[in-house]
Amino acid sequence: MPLMRHIRRAIRAQPTFAEKAVRTFLAVLIPTLLRWALVGDYYGAPFVLYFPAILMIAVLLGWRSGAATAVGSAVVGVLMFWPYDFLKAFGAQHAIILVMYGFSCACMIGIGQVLRDAVLEIEAQARQSEAFNQELQHRTKNSIQMMRALASQASKATDPAEFYETLGGRLSALAKANELLRFGALEACQLDALVRAAIAPFNSARISYTGPPCQVSRNGCTPLMMALHELGTNASKYGALSVEAGRVDISWRVPEGEGPIEIVWRESGGPPVKEPVRRGIGARLLSPNGDMRRVEVQYHPDGVVCEMSVAPA
Repeated sequence: MPLMRHIRRAIRAQPTFAEKAVRTFLAVLIPTLLRWALVGDYYGAPFVLYFPAILMIAVLLGWRSGAATAVGSAVVGVLMFWPYDFLKAFGAQHAIILVMYGFSCACMIGIGQVLRDAVLEIEAQARQSEAFNQELQHRTKNSIQMMRALASQASKATDPAEFYETLGGRLSALAKANELLRFGALEACQLDALVRAAIAPFNSARISYTGPPCQVSRNGCTPLMMALHELGTNASKYGALSVEAGRVDISWRVPEGEGPIEIVWRESGGPPVKEPVRRGIGARLLSPNGDMRRVEVQYHPDGVVCEMSVAPA
């Protein structure tokens, strides 16, 4: 409905102090002129026409402006519509009228503030839902592209069973990254939870990780998860996790200021390492992507060392 859209737009607006003052002044002036035009200076029920204005201002501008309108209306109503003789004999009747007026205003201001908060909350949830839908579409598109890239290696696979195992592990890592972000509902993920999920499919008893509590940005979670899974897969097949004496140590540090999180994957105790000759999909997973800004893989004879930089939340 057009009227409701205008009301919601007015509630969402952020008027200046001067604009609020002008609107509050008009909320007192217009009912005053209307009452004067209808009944002149008749002193009976002097505050009735002010009630809708008080409720409207409380809804549109908040309880403070509503309270200012109520006080201003009381002052104007008493001065203009209560005769001097009536005021001169101020007594219990006057006090009862003012108390009832104050109680009525408090109820309307409270109701107006509740309605205002409800509209603002609904608008915030609508914006959040829209942002979530956009992020979900974006993540779905990226996930499909990632799955297509992973599945494209099928034609090059010599062992279908091994390919299926590799593909299944990478898809599981992709799913875990999405789960950590609640499929786009969250803006970041905890780094220790991400590392724990990434190393779960491997011999985690021989993998240690340490670092301060921190969060990884949304666009860095999936690339980091895929990179850690790829490092774990390679270590299980060819590196430190392929022998009993091998170990993997994962550490990270958070620099002071707004620098990226520095993560180091370090293997030791495994067989001698040689740099691979052929580069496939694994090389793409171990390359900068999104908020994972740096990936450097070093093939030392005593073990692979991978240094990564990822943006914090």
